[in-house]
Amino acid sequence: MSWQDELQKLDAELASGRVSADEYRQRRDALLAGDTRGQQGGGSFSPPPPQQWQAVPPPEKTQYIQPVQPQQAQQPQQPQQNSDKTQVVSVNNGGGQANPDATQVVPNSGGFPQPNYGQPQQFPQGGWQQGGGTSNAAPPPWVTGDDSFSTPTWNQGPEVFESASESSGKGKKIVGIVIVVALLAGLGVAGYFFFSGNKDNNQGQSPTGQTSTSATPTVKPIPDPPAQKPDSGATADSIYGPLPGTERAGGGQFDLPKLAAQKLLVGKTTDALVAAGMTEATLSTSVDGKNTLSIMALAVTDQAAASKVVAAYLQDQAALKEDKDLSYKGVKVVTDPAKKVLRATYVYYNKMVFVEVFTDGGDSAEAQFKELLKNQLEFAPPTVR
Repeated sequence: MSWQDELQKLDAELASGRVSADEYRQRRDALLAGDTRGQQGGGSFSPPPPQQWQAVPPPEKTQYIQPVQPQQAQQPQQPQQNSDKTQVVSVNNGGGQANPDATQVVPNSGGFPQPNYGQPQQFPQGGWQQGGGTSNAAPPPWVTGDDSFSTPTWNQGPEVFESASESSGKGKKIVGIVIVVALLAGLGVAGYFFFSGNKDNNQGQSPTGQTSTSATPTVKPIPDPPAQKPDSGATADSIYGPLPGTERAGGGQFDLPKLAAQKLLVGKTTDALVAAGMTEATLSTSVDGKNTLSIMALAVTDQAAASKVVAAYLQDQAALKEDKDLSYKGVKVVTDPAKKVLRATYVYYNKMVFVEVFTDGGDSAEAQFKELLKNQLEFAPPTVR
């Protein structure tokens, strides 16, 4: 097990409460000094053998057979009768007087008559025809509907269709009138409720003219840090101080070789500092009760390189979760669930700055971290937001 893994394991043990703050500081100082005599070496890790895959033939394709439809029994076609044909039969009793009350059965007239939209049937003028001749016999009573037996008048030609279109036009006009009346009634009801509602709202308003606010919960926005200030220059001049509590050993000035030898920053952060050409760094640290406080500033070539160092540092803190309630714009804060370890980092001109508070008990770590971060941001506010 490498010293980077041991240091991350030690952070996890502190967050879970398995070690005290004093033991954590002793073991961390021992790791940073290169003394790993009290740690047990981890066994070598052998990766599991690669899994072998066997080719499996594809399953047989399922065939779908269309079901056989039974043949429908054919029924003999019946000759269609012309139900549209109208037959008028006059009945004579032996050539005598016509009997209007006689009922005549007409063959091939079964079923209800269907409308015929062909040419209108022409009827001869001047009476009824029987056997090809003209007869003066009176028409049956169902033709006129009364007992007068007057000679019927038949509508011929396109007048029949004109009357039908006139009836349809009248129906459309009636439907249109009904729709207009319904719309007017709906508008009247809507206007009544609209004006009555406004009246009720005006009566319900308070005399002071105050309006009620919505109770819908909103997401708390991330606050802005203090306004930017001119660059203070060196890293030692970019750190707020003095820190609360008693000064802790291990702080001071660092260059890149010394920083790498004491392993204050590890993993991707160290690689980013090498790539960014770190020139100098300053660490300020103290112990206040059960809490350990630290602020460190590291100078690189420019602001863009400092942003890359901040991004690498946050990748190394993947075991911790972002806490937006403690963060600012341009200042990201990460903590463990119990908030025993709290860290923040940001860019200050060409410098990467991080603030840290960790504890082994009590609930004062979060409050002290908030106060320490607030003082540092007022002293050296972030320049990338």
